[in-house]
Amino acid sequence: MVKHDSFLNRYFKLDELNTNVRTEVVAGLSTYLSLAYILVLNPAILSHTGMDTSAILFATAIASGVATLAMGLWAKLPFAVAPGLEMSGFFAFSVCGSLGMTWQQGLGTVFWSGVLCIILTLLPVRQKIIDSIPAGLKINIGVSVGVFVATIGLFVSKILSFKNGLPDFSNWGPERLTSHEAIVLYIGFSAAIVLGLKRFRFLGSILVAIIVAAIACSLLGITVKSPPQLSPAMLGSLFRMDITSVVTDRRALSVVLIFFIIDFFGGIGKFIGLTAATNLQSNGQVRNIEKGLYVDGAGTVLGAVTGTSSLIAFVESAVGIAAGGRTGITAVVCGLLLLVSLVFTPLVALVPAEAAAGITLYVGWLLLPVRHFRDEQTTFGRFDVFVAIMMGAISLVTFGLDKAMLVGFLAYTIRQVVLPKEKLNYYLLATTLLLTFSTMMQYMFAR
Repeated sequence: MVKHDSFLNRYFKLDELNTNVRTEVVAGLSTYLSLAYILVLNPAILSHTGMDTSAILFATAIASGVATLAMGLWAKLPFAVAPGLEMSGFFAFSVCGSLGMTWQQGLGTVFWSGVLCIILTLLPVRQKIIDSIPAGLKINIGVSVGVFVATIGLFVSKILSFKNGLPDFSNWGPERLTSHEAIVLYIGFSAAIVLGLKRFRFLGSILVAIIVAAIACSLLGITVKSPPQLSPAMLGSLFRMDITSVVTDRRALSVVLIFFIIDFFGGIGKFIGLTAATNLQSNGQVRNIEKGLYVDGAGTVLGAVTGTSSLIAFVESAVGIAAGGRTGITAVVCGLLLLVSLVFTPLVALVPAEAAAGITLYVGWLLLPVRHFRDEQTTFGRFDVFVAIMMGAISLVTFGLDKAMLVGFLAYTIRQVVLPKEKLNYYLLATTLLLTFSTMMQYMFAR
C-alpha cells in the first residue's frame, strides 16, 4: 500500500493500520446502511412507552450521530454508537411495561447508568477488570459476538422471534423459511459470500451486497412500515428525564445497575469481540479502548438527555470493519450520515431493515475467531472449546450478549475456584457476581 504524508494519515494512522481514506469512507457508508434500521425500529419499540415517535427519531439520530462522531474523532475507533435493540426492548417492555415506570423515570435510570460508566472508566479499576479476563474468555467473547450478530440477521428476517429472552415458537412454521423476508436474507447472504471470495473481492463489496438486498426488498414489496416523520413534536423529549427516580423509587437502583452492567461490560465485550480478528487488537488489548468506553458512557448520558434508551457500541459496526474500516474515519462518515438522515428522513425508507439481514448473518460468520482455534501458539484447550459452544448457544437462544457473557464469566470463575493451580482473580469474581445479579433482576422484571 502506498504511504502518504498527510494530516489524515498522521492523525488516524492510516498507514500503520494498513488502510486508506477510500476504504474508510466505504466502510463508514456500509456501517450506516447496516444500522439505519434503528432509526425506524427504535421509535417503533420506544413508542410503546407513550413517547412521541418524532421525538424518539430526533433523539436517536442526534445522540447516535454526535456519539459516533466522538468515537471517530476522539477515540479514533471504527465503531458506531446507537441505541441497542436489547436496551430499547428492556426499557420499553420491562422498565416501563412490567415495572410500570414512566418513560421520564426510565430515562432517569438511563442517565445515571451512563454516569456510572463514565465514573468506572475514570477509575484505575477499569483496566484491572479488562486484565482479569482470561485469554480464552476474550476469544470466546468474540464467538458470542459473532453468533449474536448472526442472530440479529435471523431476527430481522423474521426467521426467529423472541419473547422474554427466549425463542418464541408459538407461531413458528416452515413458511418462515420461505417468506419474502427469508428470501431477501438468502439473497443478501449469497451476494456477500460471492463478493467476499478472493477472485471477486473488491472495495465496497459488502456495500454492493446491501444494495443487492435492498433491490430484492423493493421487488418483493418489502418497505419500511410507518416510518416516523419530522414534526414540531421532535423536541418533546429533550431534558425530560426524571433523575430523582433513584431516590423516590427503590426499583430504580436495580434498573440503573442492569443498564450499567449491560452497557459497560457489553461495551468491553464488543470492543474485544469486534476487533479480535483485526490489527486493532494486540495481545488482547484494544487500541484506545479507554476513550471508546468514555464515549460509550457519555453517549448513554446524551441519549437520556435527548430522549432515548442507552447508547452502546453497535454490533453492526462489524459490517464496516469487515469492509476494511480500521480508523475513526469510518465512524466519522457514519456519524455524519446519521445526522444528515434526520433531514432526509424519507430516504431511510429506501433501505428496510430486512436488506441488512443477510449481510449481518455473513458478518457474524466472519467475526468468529477461527484463526485462534487453528493457531498453534494459542492455548485453546477442550475447556475453552466447550465454553465457546455454550456462549454461542446462549447468545443464539436468548438473543442477549449479557447472558452469554455471564455463562463465560461463570465458567472461568468456577474453574479458578475449583482447580488448585488456578489463582482466583477477585476482579473477575466481582464482575461475575454483578452479571449474575443483573441477569436475575432482568428475569424478575420480565415476569
